[in-house]
Amino acid sequence: MRAPDISELTGLRSSKPSWYAEYRQTAENLDRALGSLEHIAGVLSATGQGAHALCRAVVDATAEHLGEPWAVLALSGTALPLARPRMLGRGPSGVGVGHTALLPEVVRRPVTQALTADAVEPWQTADGAVVVPLVVDGEPMGALVACGGPRRTATAADLAILRIVANQSAVALLSDHLLARSEGLRRQTEELYAQAQERARDLAERHEQLAEAERRLDVAAQREAVDAERHRIARELHDSVAQHVLSAGMTIEWCRPEVAHHGEVYERLGHAKALTREAVERLRGAIHALSSDGHGDDDDGLPALLGRLSDVAPVPGLAVAVRVEGRPRKLPAEVEHALFRIASECLFNTARHAQATRSTVRLAYRPDQLRLSVADDGCGDPDVLRRALRASGQRDDGYHRGLGNIASRCAEMGATVRFTRARMGGVRVEVRMPWDAVDG
Repeated sequence: MRAPDISELTGLRSSKPSWYAEYRQTAENLDRALGSLEHIAGVLSATGQGAHALCRAVVDATAEHLGEPWAVLALSGTALPLARPRMLGRGPSGVGVGHTALLPEVVRRPVTQALTADAVEPWQTADGAVVVPLVVDGEPMGALVACGGPRRTATAADLAILRIVANQSAVALLSDHLLARSEGLRRQTEELYAQAQERARDLAERHEQLAEAERRLDVAAQREAVDAERHRIARELHDSVAQHVLSAGMTIEWCRPEVAHHGEVYERLGHAKALTREAVERLRGAIHALSSDGHGDDDDGLPALLGRLSDVAPVPGLAVAVRVEGRPRKLPAEVEHALFRIASECLFNTARHAQATRSTVRLAYRPDQLRLSVADDGCGDPDVLRRALRASGQRDDGYHRGLGNIASRCAEMGATVRFTRARMGGVRVEVRMPWDAVDG
């Protein structure tokens, strides 16, 4: 659409010879100004399309307004490094040029000079090239150059109009630079946030490792304290209790010949001597167990402890077999010790009361629980054991204290104990402990 000329806008016509030439010159200038304003309007309409579209519109408007075959808009080397495009030109055919090296020498020379100048006001070179600096915050960032055509002096109106479009392109390039920088900062922030999250996960993992190490140190310290107390008790049992029981046995043995004529007394003293011998054997087993627990390989666990049952309390004539089923799991030291003492008590009862020749200790690691059983081929009766266990809870005379110890240890661990008939013919004592009781 053609822009209206000044005569159409004002409706004025004149044919006076005295000032017709001046009127025509003024009218032509005003017509050109109107055309330039039309170009400015077109340029401003491209603002919303981005920096590249705006710069292209500025270059086209400059070439058309000045009638120059070449128009180039370029940024200096260090200015607005993230802005795009860095250089945009238009040649005689209207084809765009994107690099300074593709410009002809007659155009490249004024463009290079314009980019190295410090001026902030538009000017026209001696060769006729029109140069309009791209100014941001009072500093030149580049230039808009039009050249290559017949030499013609640019008017002040031309330079003012070109300054408007040049400043518009400078603002667009500055916005593009700031947008690119903010996008870079956003990506950098995301990377730093991801690194922070990774570092937080790493610190959390290290914290868990430190907590686990601290827990192990606490367990080791507790185990060391328990071992020290265990050895102290073993010493006391050996140096005092065992010696007193041995002395009692020797005294009984010395007294028996003196009452040989009294049959009932002689028989009761023989029974007392047998009891002292049994007490000494149990004390020796306890002393050995107290002295041995906590030594050796800590990683052996409960299976290795049960494997040493025949060494801890050897019983002549009783063959002990230990069976382990499933994949062993690490248990707390107090749980392993309690299960070991339960198995020891069962074997002692088997040898003392059941007249057994074979006994099997079975440790089964099930998905939901741990099972420990001791079976024998003796003459014991499960019903008798159950009644004896109930009676041990109602009397405090020391009888059946071993069964009471088994029941109390199971209660402390959250386990249950059962007495059933064994396939071998004797009694089967089974302890069942759910993993929840261990993990909790």
